[in-house]
This record gives sequence, C-alpha cells and structure tokens, in this order.
Amino acid sequence: MDQGEKTIDQVGEFGFIRSIMKGSVNDPEKLIRSIGDDCAVIGPYEEKVLLITTDLLLEGVHFLPGKIRFRELGAKAVAVNLSDIAAMGGIPRHLFAAIAIPRGMLVEDLKELDAGMKDMCRKHGVNLLGGDTSASHAGLFITLTVVGEADEEGVLYRRGASPGDRIYVTGTLGDSGAGLGLLKGELTGPNEIRERLIAAHNLPVPRVETGRLIAESGLATAMIDLSDGLSSDLGHICEESGVGARIFREHLPLSEALKTLCGANNIDPHELALSGGEDYELLFTVPRNNMDSLENQMKEQGHPVCKIGEIVRGKEARLVSADGTEKEIIPSGFNHFTPESQ
Repeated sequence: MDQGEKTIDQVGEFGFIRSIMKGSVNDPEKLIRSIGDDCAVIGPYEEKVLLITTDLLLEGVHFLPGKIRFRELGAKAVAVNLSDIAAMGGIPRHLFAAIAIPRGMLVEDLKELDAGMKDMCRKHGVNLLGGDTSASHAGLFITLTVVGEADEEGVLYRRGASPGDRIYVTGTLGDSGAGLGLLKGELTGPNEIRERLIAAHNLPVPRVETGRLIAESGLATAMIDLSDGLSSDLGHICEESGVGARIFREHLPLSEALKTLCGANNIDPHELALSGGEDYELLFTVPRNNMDSLENQMKEQGHPVCKIGEIVRGKEARLVSADGTEKEIIPSGFNHFTPESQ
C-alpha cells in the first residue's frame, strides 16, 4: 500500500513525523538541529544556542475533564515543555501560550489555568511573553512554545550514545502511570498513596536543574525526557544513536507508593515503570569511565541518579531479569495514533 493511502493509525505518530521531515528546512543558516530531538537548536548567538520546543495538551487526550484542577493543568502544561529544555541541558527563558477555549468555560477557571502557568514559570524564572486565544468547538486546547538557551558545546542530543555507555535515570518510574490508572478507576488504593501518585501525574516536576548539571558536567553522551514511557523513549535514543540497549529489571527505581499500590492490585510495578509514560524524568547515557565521577557529582549536588542498564551494539532493546533471562522491550508507551490511544 502506498504511504499516502495509509491512515494515521497505520503509519503511527513517529512514522508520520519521519515522513514529513524532508523539506522542512528552507534556510539552514544557524540551524544546528531541527526535527528529531526534544528541541530545535538554533545558533550560535554569542556562544549560546537557542532551544525551541512546542507541546500541545488536548482535553480528553492529555488530561481528563474533572480529574485535574485548572491550576494544576496550567502548571503541567508549562512543566512538560520545560522538561524538553531540561532534556537537552538547557535553561528555559521565555514562554508563549496559544489556548483554544470552549464556549461557556468560566472565566474563573481560565484565571486558575493562567495562575498555574505563572506558578511554574515563576519557579524556573521563565517569562510568559504572550500568545493567542481562540474559540474551540472540541474542548480545551493548550499549545505552549518555550524558548531556552544552552552553551553550544553543552547541548545533549539523543544521538550521542555509544556501545559500552551506561544508562541512567533520575527519580522513580511508573508513578504517573499509576496515578492515571487511579484517576480512570482502573486501580484502587488508600488515600495517602492515591494522593501521591495522582500528584505525580497531574503535577509533574521538570528536572531543569538536574538536566543542566548533567550537561555542564561534560560526562554524558545522550539524553531524553521520559514523556512517552521508558520503553518508547529509550527506543528513540537507540534509533538516533544506531545502538541497542540492555535494561536490568531489578535496577528500575520504584517508589514505595507504587510498589504498595501494585501489590494491592496484583500488577507488576516494573511494567508500569517501562510503559507508564509521563514521568518526565531524564534518561541519559554515560561512558563507563565517567560513571563514578558523574554519580559522585550528582550526589554531592543533591541530584542522585540511578544506573539501570547499558548501551550495546545492535538495534534491539532488551530487558534482563535477575535470573539472566532476557526479552525484547517493545515500545509500549503513549503514541497518539495507536488504536489503544483512541
């Protein structure tokens, strides 16, 4: 079947993105990187480059009506954009917001949305410089563009991993996916656990400072933020770098809240850690000789990281269990155009 005859469901989100990359650049001057990483990279400007990223949040796709406060939604919308800047080791500077508003939406709710956006901007010293508004006939749309900056030589791309590098993550994995399961009524648990896991989903923390420190160390080779899930985002690093990976199942960092919830619901927390999505932690690679230095630097600066695997030759990503058995990691995080996401 000709590519043009296929539906978006058949091609998939990332297949479609790859199909439209050709011909997207008309003036390459000062363009270092366009489509393919968490941000476009433009420059240099006085030894700095610009990092530019855009994310869309759509009612019913990225957030559930009635399951998130508008102030949380505003903060989350900013956070997911800042996470892209963090993934490339940059500092966010400016934000532009375009919002399509359904008729009948309360002004009070819009003010709460705005307050949440400004809360997150204030925490990270980001200027909210304008944007656009429009009426919507299909729910609330929020599109944000963030402009950041980084030292030209300090930007971390997805394409820099090499065989022998070790794979690290920040924070814990799977909490956001569990929070979504609780919001959708697919999981149940005691209130104190519910609150923590739902907060992980509704109010993620962008690892801006951590990403900057990793980049400034000069010890890492590639980085990405975990927006679609470890299984999918690891695949992006492998594809861009032309490598494979081995992830050690027992090394995946899990919170006590997640382990308790999964135990009560008879599900494997490692599966949520692999495919839950929207953790907005950072996944990065470090040459073996740099491991100790990186770990010590991050610990001393209050940003401990966890080693979960290694980069290998080939193209497959594999999950290694404690008994030595291995299985292929199939990307199973969020993809907008798979049947499961409809």
